[in-house]
Amino acid sequence: MVWPFGGSKKDTESLPSPVTSNEPLVVDRAPTTSDSSTAPLESKAPSPELPTFLSAESFDVSKLHPLAGLDKALEALDLEDDALSDLPGSKGFLPSRGWSDDLCYGSGTMYMSGLALGGAYGLAEGLRQSPTSATAKLKLNSVLNAVTRRGPYLGNSAGILAISYNVFNGLFDVYRSYHDAYNSIGAGFITGILYRSTKGIKPMAISGALMGTAAGVWSYLTSAI
Repeated sequence: MVWPFGGSKKDTESLPSPVTSNEPLVVDRAPTTSDSSTAPLESKAPSPELPTFLSAESFDVSKLHPLAGLDKALEALDLEDDALSDLPGSKGFLPSRGWSDDLCYGSGTMYMSGLALGGAYGLAEGLRQSPTSATAKLKLNSVLNAVTRRGPYLGNSAGILAISYNVFNGLFDVYRSYHDAYNSIGAGFITGILYRSTKGIKPMAISGALMGTAAGVWSYLTSAI
C-alpha cells in the first residue's frame, strides 16, 4: 500500500511518537557564550620591521623640509683646491678648473655682458631717434625696437667670440702644457680672423689685431693681480 505522503506505512510506524505527557521537555543547548578565561590565547603576529633606510639612525626627516640647509654656506659656489687646474701658469686672480670651466663661465659672462651693453645702447638710440612731438606710446615703441635690435645682436656676437677664444686657448694649453699670455694672444688673434673671415683681408687683420690685443691685456691683468 502506498502511503499518501510519499512514504510507506512501515516508515511512519518507525518514527518516534510525539510527546503526550505534561512533563516539560528538556533540551540540551550549547552555551552561547564562552568563558574568556578558558579560551585559548591568540598569538600576536610579529610587527613588520622598517627598511634600514627609514630607520631613525640613518634617515633624518627634517632634511626633507624645503628650507632645510639654508643656514649653511652654498657649497656650489665654493671651489675646492684639489679641483682646480694644475696646469703651470693657470693660477691667477680668477681660479679655473680647466678649459671646460672657462668655456662655460666665460661664454655665459660675455653673452650677458653683451646683452646688457647692447640693450643700454639701444635704449639711448631709441630715445635719441624718436621725435620730440611723438606720443609716449610711439616713443616706447621706438625704444623697444632699438633695444631688441641691439641687445641680442651684441650678446650673440660676444658669446660666439668667447666660445671660439676659449676653445683655441684650451688647445694651446694642451699643446704647450703651459698657460700664459702667449696662448691668449694667439687664441684672440685666430678668433678675430675667423669672426671677420667673410669681409676680406683688411677687416680680418683688424679684427685679429683687436682681439689679440684685448686677450693679451686681459691675460696680463688676471695674472698680475
